[in-house]
Amino acid sequence: MLSMVYDCEKNVGLSMELNELIARITGYNTVGEHEPELLKAFAVMARTELARRTFIYSGKGCENHKGCDICTEPGHCLEYGLADVEVPQAVYEAVAETDREIMLFEGRPIKPYFHYRCGGATENSENVLGNRITYLRRVLCSFCKDSSDSRSDMYFTLLELEELLKTRVNKPEGIYYNIQGMFEDIEVDDQGKINRIKIGSKTFKGTEVRELLKLNSTRFDYIPVKFLVKCIGTGHGLGLCQCGANEMARSGRSYQEILKYYYTGVNFVQMEIPDISKPLKGVRVVLDAAHGGNDCDDNKGSTGIREKDVNLEIVLKLKDLLEDQGAELYLTRDRDVGMALSDRAALSNGKRPDFFLSVGQNSFPNCTASGTEIYYYRGDSHGEKLARLIIEELSGSLGLKNRGVKTAEYYLLREVKASAVIIQMLYISNPQDEKLLCDKSFREAASTAIFRAIKAYYNMLENSCT
Repeated sequence: MLSMVYDCEKNVGLSMELNELIARITGYNTVGEHEPELLKAFAVMARTELARRTFIYSGKGCENHKGCDICTEPGHCLEYGLADVEVPQAVYEAVAETDREIMLFEGRPIKPYFHYRCGGATENSENVLGNRITYLRRVLCSFCKDSSDSRSDMYFTLLELEELLKTRVNKPEGIYYNIQGMFEDIEVDDQGKINRIKIGSKTFKGTEVRELLKLNSTRFDYIPVKFLVKCIGTGHGLGLCQCGANEMARSGRSYQEILKYYYTGVNFVQMEIPDISKPLKGVRVVLDAAHGGNDCDDNKGSTGIREKDVNLEIVLKLKDLLEDQGAELYLTRDRDVGMALSDRAALSNGKRPDFFLSVGQNSFPNCTASGTEIYYYRGDSHGEKLARLIIEELSGSLGLKNRGVKTAEYYLLREVKASAVIIQMLYISNPQDEKLLCDKSFREAASTAIFRAIKAYYNMLENSCT
């Protein structure tokens, strides 16, 4: 299996064999001596991150370089790192021994955060990212207690703290700070001069302090101007603790035991490989046939044709076409039943699809109104792109009047959390449009046109790594 990597230094997309890419990522992040089971754990983590970005698992690839799975831009795709390194044989062996293995949570690849050393416990995701992720729960980690951290002690002057933190610290005069263990039991006369003060374990007269420190007088104040900040642990604390994981491996734990310890509730599966006969494998779509049920307010044609029936037939045919190409489909209705808009949105949001497509028909008192129009929610670039492809297919292959792609504030567009498109196929109130809708072959052709547009959308993503 090949992965597309965008080389930001050379400004070119590169095709790289998946196992070679995983080995390079693993080797970059495990420089030095590491236990074989830790290397295997990293190989699974790297493969899981790549799987998470692929179309098979509903990933979008690199957001900055469409069509590529990842890029080498620092801090963008590969927080894991991807540099030209000499990969040790042990890493290649770890990749081979975990061949195709990835971690899933609720059917989807996780984002396997990791850090160097947690210092005793990992973090809950909400404390770092601001949102709760079930597989990123705090776990106690005593395995890394004997590891050392670089730059664990940092010194800052008061001025440096103010500049780095963009704050200001008040420095009042004439106030004597009682700092436990340092400056205590301070006696001051009515002129503000220190008569007696305990510094550390010893009590001094004010005059003694003046003489020993060569101060100008006994009327002195003090304020900390340099601070020692001591740290335990290195990194954000999310997910796998690299030092702890290596110690777990040294004590005989397997890579799966290590990963299950740091990522709560994950399971291991074999990564699905793209199938040329199923180019839409991994694509998840919710199809919505507008209206439905005995009491619905759907539009009706002069011949008695019902919008709800036309919509459902187009959606069912489209479902078959997409499933045949490997896509995962969900329907808001598959028969003549009513369903509230809120329930349609809730169903879609529960499935977390790539797209929500609703098919409906228009009506207007003036029967001359005719043609196709498609709506998307403002700011939804993916919805807009798909909408334009669909209307081009419908107008180009079926000769329908193109009334344009437009933004709208419809309930479903607002409430559905995925990219959403509402297709208003034709005006059932127009005699010519109604005649087309009554034709079964036209309804099948309409489904096929929408299907071709969806395929074209994903072909563009795969071929636009520039």
